[in-house]
Amino acid sequence: MKSPPARRTGKSSVYANICAKVQSAATANGFPFQNYTCPTSSPGCTSPSSGQMCANNPPVSGASNGDSKAVEVILERLQNTFLANLFLSNVSITTRAVAKVNDAGLTCDLAVGTTGTDITVQGSANINLTGCGLAANSSSTSSISFGGGNNDVLNASWFQTVGTYNAGGNPQINVPTKLTYSSPVQDPYQCNPPTMGCAGQITYSQAAAWQGSTNGCESVTSGATTLKPGLYGDSTNSNGCSNGKGSSSPPMSFTGGTVTLCPGVYYLDGEDNHGYALLVQGGTLQMGTDGSGGCVPSSGVNGVTIIASSKNGTKGGGFQIKSGTVTVSAPTSVTPSGCTLGSSNPCIPSGLLFYQDPAYADTSKSGGGLTGDSTLTANGSTSLQGVMYTKATNVTFIGNSRSTCFLVIALTITFTGDSTMAGNEAACKAVGVTGPTVLSIALSE
Repeated sequence: MKSPPARRTGKSSVYANICAKVQSAATANGFPFQNYTCPTSSPGCTSPSSGQMCANNPPVSGASNGDSKAVEVILERLQNTFLANLFLSNVSITTRAVAKVNDAGLTCDLAVGTTGTDITVQGSANINLTGCGLAANSSSTSSISFGGGNNDVLNASWFQTVGTYNAGGNPQINVPTKLTYSSPVQDPYQCNPPTMGCAGQITYSQAAAWQGSTNGCESVTSGATTLKPGLYGDSTNSNGCSNGKGSSSPPMSFTGGTVTLCPGVYYLDGEDNHGYALLVQGGTLQMGTDGSGGCVPSSGVNGVTIIASSKNGTKGGGFQIKSGTVTVSAPTSVTPSGCTLGSSNPCIPSGLLFYQDPAYADTSKSGGGLTGDSTLTANGSTSLQGVMYTKATNVTFIGNSRSTCFLVIALTITFTGDSTMAGNEAACKAVGVTGPTVLSIALSE
């Protein structure tokens, strides 16, 4: 029997893995294939022979015609007749269906832990996620957990979990779309473009990171200070900064005054005895303008990325914003300029604001969490634009923020109090952020 005819007027976009999955599903539903060959071009075929299949991506007919996110399947088989067998020994039956990938949108919060509770809403929390949702990659029955009773409120566009959620205490869950027992959401920093929802792998070089300006621990309690990109907390620096576990000062500590960060990349070496790499506990932390004021000469970068890691064998700490006013944005282009995402060359994707290197994160136990955990308390005047990425440790978020795009990707995430985040696709694109995207596949025709 011949293979399904294929029109070769369009660019090839039918992939063998799609055909194989379609064939597997059809076989599982009792369809008998006969000498099947996958079409190799699209538009593909519309009239398969008996026992064969057309698999068209994009579809060549119907409402989804030309939609590259959809796959059209047409099956043909001969069926023996029963009542009409005196006149017809068999009839030809054709079945057509279209499956389409639906983009639910960005997730403001992605917890990548695979077991236990990934996302916790507790302490009379009132959570408002504008234009985005939550995603938990844990397979637990309490992957997303509401623990504060009737006083807990979640307003979001959707949430998704590999497991399901625990709504103990009858919280108010104002979420129109709840996706449970779903596939894990892709970590946008563990893939290479142009995959949908992929920001690109972080390939910054430790060796390159420690070159350039080298500073001791930076502690600002009053006055006005302008800082430039480079290494902070180097325990071998002549300033005598001791930043290993047991030190009383983190690589960066701001408890008063006004601190201006010039655009560029800041590398924090190690942690203090609380597990902090960055501490903001008062004052103002803001971003300067490249090439002007104290930020000369120009670095060619239009935002800041703060990386917590370790140079001398100690662990990298967490980010602590406890009070004060913080107004910082991530770069809207890759750093350094011209680097290629997905290559082995040092490259930091755009939109990355806080990054804790998972290879050096302090994951030792501390109380009910980990030493390198982070806590962000965002008051009404705080603006954080970009992504916080701490996949090996936990994040607690408290308070409101003026941000139009702030996303958290962590091992687990806890919300307490009145908290607001925003992250619709248009706003995030404007600040260079490619966030984790929730995709679902459903029959559309």
